[in-house]
Amino acid sequence: MIRLVKNRRAGFFLISKIGFLFLVFFIVVMQCSKEDKEVVRKKLDVILADDMKAILEDVPDNGLLENPCYDLVFYKEYGSGNYSHKAVVNFYFLKISNAKIIRKYRYYRKKGIWERYFNEYSFSPDSNSCRTK
Repeated sequence: MIRLVKNRRAGFFLISKIGFLFLVFFIVVMQCSKEDKEVVRKKLDVILADDMKAILEDVPDNGLLENPCYDLVFYKEYGSGNYSHKAVVNFYFLKISNAKIIRKYRYYRKKGIWERYFNEYSFSPDSNSCRTK
């Protein structure tokens, strides 16, 4: 009878150890799958610089502002869902009008990429409101 109790305790401790190892493994995997916030932001900066370059290629030099720029007007992180971040950016580049391009981006969590899902021309009362150059 005493041996039976010892075996039950050994079985309980074995299950506890396996459960603990599984929990540690799960936590490590979940932490590794999350992308660092700074990496996500750097990826956005690369996309924005590339988009600015593409915008400027289509406009003659005499029609450009002296310092074309973009302004990140909205940036938000979401805790769950397919998309983990959202950004809204205004691009200022035309000299003769106060036109700007408004672009919206979202970060697709599973693929690890930014997607542009909105692109619109708009008129702005102030073309010098850039904070990012």
